[in-house]
Amino acid sequence: MSRLGVFPIPGEFKSEDKWFRYFDRKQALVLVICGIMDYRAVMTAAAKGMLVPALILMLFLTLAAMGIVMIRLPVDALFLSGGGLTIDTLIFRVLYRKLHREIYTKNYGMKSGEEL
Repeated sequence: MSRLGVFPIPGEFKSEDKWFRYFDRKQALVLVICGIMDYRAVMTAAAKGMLVPALILMLFLTLAAMGIVMIRLPVDALFLSGGGLTIDTLIFRVLYRKLHREIYTKNYGMKSGEEL
């Protein structure tokens, strides 16, 4: 398994527990939040007589949200740019790096008279 670049992480170092045997904590939270939003949107749409379009739209939105949280990028093809990460983690990292562009140089912030 080490030839593929995938190394098993010991259980005591991993903070994600499997819930319902299929989801970890983040995936279960996204599923619950999407379920609540789906219920509210469907009840609102049913009162206005647009139940079928609302069901279809919420189904696609829930599948997209769960796909972003569950699908892992391939390790072999993207080992330098986020292989093994989920899509939401990669998007967060890319946006964070774009917002916080910083170059760290040695002794840049020191005044001219200070010693190392």
